[in-house]
Amino acid sequence: MYTTYYKTWEQYLAVHPEIDEKQAKAMAPKMQGYEDMMFSFIMFLLM
Repeated sequence: MYTTYYKTWEQYLAVHPEIDEKQAKAMAPKMQGYEDMMFSFIMFLLM
């Protein structure tokens, strides 16, 4: 699925190569949480 607004962590890293490993370790759990919330919200809208 291609969308301008919803990106996975891997897609985000691909677009932003300036993020180093230390920053990625700090950001990954937060981004995963946002991905999960977005998925839950979309599922809520579809029900």
